[in-house]
Amino acid sequence: MEAPALKSILISRLRFIGDVVLTTPVIKALKQHYPNASISYLTEATPASVLAHNPHLEEVIIFPSEFLTGLSILTKGKKQLRFIQSLRKRQFDLTIDLFGNPRSALLTWAMGSRYRVGYDVRGRGRAYNIKIKRSKSLRVVDAYLDAVRTIGVPADDDRTEVYFSAKDVKWAENWLDKNNKKGAQPLIALNPGASWPAKAWGAEQFVELAKGLIKSVNATVLLITEPGKQEAIARICNQLGCAGSIVETDSLTRLAALISSCDLYVSNDCGPMHISAAVGTPTIGLFGPSCPEIWFPYSEKYGHKALQAETDACCGRDFCIQPTPCIESISSRKVLDTAVSLLERFS
Repeated sequence: MEAPALKSILISRLRFIGDVVLTTPVIKALKQHYPNASISYLTEATPASVLAHNPHLEEVIIFPSEFLTGLSILTKGKKQLRFIQSLRKRQFDLTIDLFGNPRSALLTWAMGSRYRVGYDVRGRGRAYNIKIKRSKSLRVVDAYLDAVRTIGVPADDDRTEVYFSAKDVKWAENWLDKNNKKGAQPLIALNPGASWPAKAWGAEQFVELAKGLIKSVNATVLLITEPGKQEAIARICNQLGCAGSIVETDSLTRLAALISSCDLYVSNDCGPMHISAAVGTPTIGLFGPSCPEIWFPYSEKYGHKALQAETDACCGRDFCIQPTPCIESISSRKVLDTAVSLLERFS
């Protein structure tokens, strides 16, 4: 297909943080091919923040949270209809659905765009008049880039991007200064959090890793957490005696700015892991039931490395049915050796 002439484009990926970060090469490819087109992005509030300063977007549209919970079916229906009507009036030339669930497929169909692009899966292909032609690649970033390749837009750059503001940088600098971390070398951030229990490497293993980093490379270690998770991470911090090293913020762009100041980021498979790679910080991703061949499209030549559970018996579930989660088969020694190797090459 030859790329059509377009003036206005709507990209839709309603959730989650990591998935939205992985769509950023699509945004860039479209802007490079259509520099004068207006590009908008529809997503939920939490992942929207990682797009807040993206220079290739004219607008980020928040999918209202009240559509999801807390209202009667009738009230939800009325509100959704008004929201859809407001978007339909925008008359986007092209709508690309990178989520493909029933709600996003319906939204895409309701846009009434001349070109409606989406995946032909589970009967939802009827919402689109252009079905995405998938390549053989397993990587989800290629699944997203296949959407623009299908309409004739070149898409060879698969590097992700997350931008942040000068205020975010100032916040990060102030945090490091206030907590006596500014200028520390090497500065290494650890993220013990995960969306699902089976994706969480053991707390004791994070403690062993941190102790190893401090001993072997005299590292300054930061522990990343989200609001409401302080108690669990405090236990790790107490074992390390690292008062003042817990980074807690609900701002993803502030977190991005802080991570960009680090020499290395070690994380379970979760949204901040993708943010780290996107801002260019060497990143180690720890994988249990999820597959790095799909979810970690980051190159070792830029300092990124995925480590996977060393077992052939993983149940592949978000809540592990084994006595010990498979991800804990990744030894702290292996992570430490990988971390030291990346620091030697990229610091």
